[in-house]
Amino acid sequence: MFKDLINDLVKIKYNFEIGKKTWFGTGGRSFLFLKINTLKSLVAFLKITPKKIPILIIGGGSNIIVRDGGFKGIIIRLGTEFKKISIDKKKSLLEIGSASKDSEISSFCLKKEIGGFEFLKGIPGTLGGNIKMNAGCYGGLISDSLVSCTVLNRNGRLKTLKKSQIKFEYRKTSIHEDEIVVSAKFKINFQKRSVIATKLKKISHVRSKTQPISSRTGGSTFANPANSSAWKLIDGISYRGKKLGGASVSAKHSNFLINENFATSLDLELLGEEIREKVWKKFKIKLDWELKRVGKFNKI
Repeated sequence: MFKDLINDLVKIKYNFEIGKKTWFGTGGRSFLFLKINTLKSLVAFLKITPKKIPILIIGGGSNIIVRDGGFKGIIIRLGTEFKKISIDKKKSLLEIGSASKDSEISSFCLKKEIGGFEFLKGIPGTLGGNIKMNAGCYGGLISDSLVSCTVLNRNGRLKTLKKSQIKFEYRKTSIHEDEIVVSAKFKINFQKRSVIATKLKKISHVRSKTQPISSRTGGSTFANPANSSAWKLIDGISYRGKKLGGASVSAKHSNFLINENFATSLDLELLGEEIREKVWKKFKIKLDWELKRVGKFNKI
């Protein structure tokens, strides 16, 4: 088992600068970084790793702030076997690996004339993270056509969850924090390629006009509270363009934080917490972080 694991590991790095691999480009190091290519090896690794050691699966590096003190555990990035996208013609199902990028999924579906996945063009992530947070935008949710997903727990045990067994809410699901999504199956809804292409073009246009896609950002900072929009609340406290250290609130979309001038992760998090405090004080509405914050603060 251990020999197979070593053979399937593409990369092993100690004291790895994981913060630089995120979209923000900020934050510290991880104790260990692994890239694992196969499910067999991932299962083996989990079985031999003590439960007291924190493990974090990282996808594209968006939607995350790694704190400046680093992550005192193991970061895993899933490789080849987890990036497969295929069609089961007999069951008319689309099967997608959890490390598949959203842009790759939407491109595959365009080529195969499968509708309903156009919205992924507007999300800079991977499938596994999408499912765990029930990601969505532009009128679509990842749970819309989901049939089932396969998850792996810290004991290295696999289980398949039907959609009906998962509780989906806005930006969260009932899938346990320690469970790793390894793949998922979706119903296929065929559509004309021209229709899909038009939707993709529209999403790309709207996104480029309304989001700071050329800046170092991590995606939406806060989840939208009930009956409101995070960006409207942030505008309501006049924080569009606000700066703190090297971090700033995007002038194009105020629910995006930007690493504008060699920001630290602390700059970003403090600016976010300042926004939350001001919004609560003025509107009595609690903003919840959509960005995942992991690791330790630097010791003063």
